[in-house]
Amino acid sequence: MRTRVETHGDSFVKRLDKYTFRKFITWVGLALLTFLSLFYIIDVVDNLDKFIDRKAELVDVVMYYLTYLPYMVVLVSPIVLLLASSFSCGQMSKNREIVAARSGGISSVRVALPILIFGLIWSLVIMAFGEFVVPRTNALRDEIKNERIYKKQKDKTGRIKDLLYQTDDGRVLSIQTLDPRRERARNVLIIHFSDDDRVEQLIRARKMIYKDDMWELQDGHHYTFLRDSTSLYEYFTNRELDLSETPQELAERRADPDEMGFFELKKFIERVQRAGGDPLRERTDLLMKISYPFINFIILLFGVPLVLRFRRGGLVTGFAQSVTIAFVYFGAVKVGQVLGYNGNIPPWLAVTSGNFLFAAAGFFLLFTFRE
Repeated sequence: MRTRVETHGDSFVKRLDKYTFRKFITWVGLALLTFLSLFYIIDVVDNLDKFIDRKAELVDVVMYYLTYLPYMVVLVSPIVLLLASSFSCGQMSKNREIVAARSGGISSVRVALPILIFGLIWSLVIMAFGEFVVPRTNALRDEIKNERIYKKQKDKTGRIKDLLYQTDDGRVLSIQTLDPRRERARNVLIIHFSDDDRVEQLIRARKMIYKDDMWELQDGHHYTFLRDSTSLYEYFTNRELDLSETPQELAERRADPDEMGFFELKKFIERVQRAGGDPLRERTDLLMKISYPFINFIILLFGVPLVLRFRRGGLVTGFAQSVTIAFVYFGAVKVGQVLGYNGNIPPWLAVTSGNFLFAAAGFFLLFTFRE
C-alpha cells in the first residue's frame, strides 16, 4: 500500500514539474518575442533616415538585423528568464496552485525547481552560443554596417589610443596613438611569433606613416630573438612595413573581444603579455565571457524565492519587480566591469562580484524559505 502511495506521489510530482516547466517556457517565448520586437521596432525607427540617406539595400538592412539577433538573445536572456519566472510563479500563486501543491507536502521551492534547473542548463547553452555563434555574427554585422550600409565613412574615424590589433598572419600590433585622418601612428610595437608561438622578433618605432599605399616605420629598433637565447639588435631610421591594412581598417578592425571566442581572445592576451603588454581590458572581457552566462541562473536563483515570498498583485507588479531586480543586478555587473577595466580591482573580482553578491542572496532566500 505504501509503495502504491509513493508511486502516485512520484507521478504527481513529475506531472507538476512538466506543468511548471511548460508554463514557464511559454512565458519565456512570449517575453523574448516581446523584447526582440520592441528592440527592432525602436532601432528601425531610429535608423530609418540613415538607411534612406545612404541608400542602403533592403537585403543589407535585413541581413544586418538578422546578424544582430544572436547578440540580442544573449543580452536580454537574463531579464527574459526573470520575467518568465515571475509571471509563471505569480500566476500559479494567484490561481492557488502552489497552495494546492503545499497541501500535498510539496514545498514552493520544489515547485520552482524545474525553472532553476532550466536556468543552469540555459547558462551553459548561452556560454556555448557566445563562444561559437555570437563572435562570428558580430563580426559579420559590423562588416555589413560599415561596408554595405554606411559605405565605410573613413573620414569620420577619429583618433584612437592604446590600440591592439592582430594581423591575419598572427602578428600583434600595439599602437599608443593612431590618427587615421592624418594616416600616421606614434609609439608602435610589433611582435612576430614563431610556429611554436615563441616571440621571434620585436620592432619598436617612434612613428609609423602611411603613404603611397605602404606603411613606413621611422626611428625604430629591431630585436631578433634566436633559439639559443641570444638576440640580435638593429637600429633603423626608415623601414617599410609589410602590412596590408590601411589606417582606417586598423581603426575599424581593432581587436574586439565581442568578435572573438574565449580561446581566441585568451591566445591573443597571452601573446600580448609575453611581449610585455598588459591587456587589462581584454583580460576583464575574457573572464566576463565565463561569468556573464551564469547571470541567467543566478538571477533566477535570486528572483524565484523572492517572487514566492513577496509577490503580490498582477502582471504589472511582476514586471516592475523583475525590471528593478535586473536593473540593480546589471548595474552591479557593469560597475565591477568598469573597475576591472581601470585596474582598480583584479579582473576576476571585477567580473564575479555581482554574481557572488546575488548568488549569496539567492541561496539565503532559498534555504530560509519554509513554505
